[in-house]
Amino acid sequence: MRIKVSESFFPLLDERSRYLVMCGGAGSGKSEFAARKVFYRCETEGHHRFLVMRKIRRTLDESTVEVVRRVLAENNIIHEFNKSDLTINFAGPRGMNEILFMGLDDPEKIKSIKGITSIWLEEVTEFTKEDFLQIDLRLRDPGPLYLQVMLTFNPVEAEARWLKDMFFGPVPNPDAFVHRSTVADNPIAEVRQTYKARLEALRDQDPTMYQVYGLGEWAALSGQIFPWNVEPLPTDLSFDEVWYGGDFGYSVDPAAVVKIHRKADEFWLQEVVYKTGLTNPMLAAEMTEAGIEYNDDIYFDSAEPKSIEELRRLGFSVQPCEKGPDSVRAGIDFLKSKKIHIVEGSVNLHNEASSYCWRKDKNGNLMPEPVKFNDHLMDAVRYGIYTHCSHGVVQAFSVR
Repeated sequence: MRIKVSESFFPLLDERSRYLVMCGGAGSGKSEFAARKVFYRCETEGHHRFLVMRKIRRTLDESTVEVVRRVLAENNIIHEFNKSDLTINFAGPRGMNEILFMGLDDPEKIKSIKGITSIWLEEVTEFTKEDFLQIDLRLRDPGPLYLQVMLTFNPVEAEARWLKDMFFGPVPNPDAFVHRSTVADNPIAEVRQTYKARLEALRDQDPTMYQVYGLGEWAALSGQIFPWNVEPLPTDLSFDEVWYGGDFGYSVDPAAVVKIHRKADEFWLQEVVYKTGLTNPMLAAEMTEAGIEYNDDIYFDSAEPKSIEELRRLGFSVQPCEKGPDSVRAGIDFLKSKKIHIVEGSVNLHNEASSYCWRKDKNGNLMPEPVKFNDHLMDAVRYGIYTHCSHGVVQAFSVR
């Protein structure tokens, strides 16, 4: 068994507190460690039935399923993966183990689960306090194995004040062990190097964002550009048109695709792809699975003509986005002039919009350009709406 963890995370492998609270900056390795601890416990204790959760079920594939399967592959563990149920089963030295991946958008299925031995909540700031308390109740049955809830997240105050109050108050929670991490604690050199450069740049753009994503410390972000609300996609509207915006990514940056619904000059944004490690053929497969048709309009980053051409050869009607000396600011200004909503369930889009802020100068004054960090879906939105509308569509609907 090979468990690759950093010196900072190593003591947590045998930490048995009821709540293992892992608060950290971007790229700190907290989620990678959580996956490795799941495997470590399965191998050393056996007969586990782990529950891994995010708020929305479909987001698990991009953030937790792949990392768990990678840890199993690193250790040459043959496992059975049921993609439809999102379950992993494999035999360990001490018996069979099962890992179940679920979201709160499937509440009836969660209520029926029995025999959970431990839980991992990824991006726990997505959950409400009531969500957390209900999930915690699922882990009450005594057994031979210690019961633990692992929590992994970035410490943005506005996203989950309850979390800070519960585990970071003036009086320590006796049932919790709190661990703080930064990118320096990530055991994967490629990730450390990539994030280190970006976080150093972030320090100059927004010291408060650097406090959260660079130092892993609680802070309240300011200067949010788009205070979009989250709501269900209307079912009583006949949309005037639907199209897509996309941003390429690979190892650290996710490929991101957003579906754009328009009725007059009002828009609804729905996240459909958000995943790292996708080659262009794999991205095309994800787009097909998301229901994108070959003749649907979709706008991608014009800085990657080779990738655009490859997607075209795979059948998609991909077009380069509008770019120019002031296209970012012009695109933001256009988006701010429209009524825009995030479709319920688009958690990564909501997270990005919540931290999409104006840059600050050394005196803390807002500057007329966005912080360039954690903005893949935001770029996809801008590429899709601004480019599509600047091609003459805007004149067709800007006047009711």
